[in-house]
Amino acid sequence: MSLVLDRVRFAWPGGREVLRGASFELSPGGSVALLGPNGAGKSTLLGLASGRLRPSSGRAELDGRALHDIDAGARARRVALLPQFERVPFNYSCLEFVLLGRAPHVPILSQPAQADEERALAALAGMGAEGFADRPVDSLSGGELQLVRLARCLAQEADYLLLDEPATMLDPANARRVADAIRGIAASGRGVVFSAHDAAFAAHAAAQALLIRDGSPLASGPARAVLLPELLEAAFGLPFLPQTFPSVFDPA
Repeated sequence: MSLVLDRVRFAWPGGREVLRGASFELSPGGSVALLGPNGAGKSTLLGLASGRLRPSSGRAELDGRALHDIDAGARARRVALLPQFERVPFNYSCLEFVLLGRAPHVPILSQPAQADEERALAALAGMGAEGFADRPVDSLSGGELQLVRLARCLAQEADYLLLDEPATMLDPANARRVADAIRGIAASGRGVVFSAHDAAFAAHAAAQALLIRDGSPLASGPARAVLLPELLEAAFGLPFLPQTFPSVFDPA
């Protein structure tokens, strides 16, 4: 079993090509970090991996089957996507919001069961947000909302989690919590791929890394072999100094 993107290319209709031959393979228990500057194609790559987008060429497959050919409901039970941005249309409580992650497991026209609520509460606890259950989502700070969004993604209990910049707006302690959660997801036998700009965060959370610039892959492989100053400089166009990663991300 695996989620495979093989030499995918993608262009928006009437627009420029934003991905040019990027590849990664995610197996159960694996973790991959996608790094590159803004506009490099990281979010588009996650969109292809979710089946929401269809590649112009190359393969985007789940267990050997094209993602866009899989029924949306069945795909949602296998692959969960945390988008970089979203609007919350109603003032849900945090528990109600996290319960939305259970939708692929709840029969049509049915209410979530007690077991679904228990899984949602466990997901909140896993993000250190168990005290948020009854709070309205519009009362949360940006960082608190990010933790609740991650809990919703965890509650979906998909085999593969796709996280678009999961550490956005988080303070160092909560960024460490998210990095540890990603490691825990992989240790539990699920696969996770996430985009990031922070090399220390990526090195702590992921076993593998893919570095991209202008839609093209620069380097891929074990995270600590890819996240080197010279390769990061090639990706981001700025010099990186070799030094010890901050202690908050010091590997266990």
